[in-house]
Amino acid sequence: MKRFVGSALIAGGFVAAALGLAGPAQADLSDVIWNQNSQPHVYVPHVDTSVHHSR
Repeated sequence: MKRFVGSALIAGGFVAAALGLAGPAQADLSDVIWNQNSQPHVYVPHVDTSVHHSR
């Protein structure tokens, strides 16, 4: 049982180190502008989905 606890602590340490070293994603305004310019501009028409009663 002591080996299992020791292995779990070591594995947990490796996981914590991997997550700690993975830095947050960095994005500035130039990335946002590039993304907006590279995406195609698509127009989607509005569809009326309301219920219409017939007499």
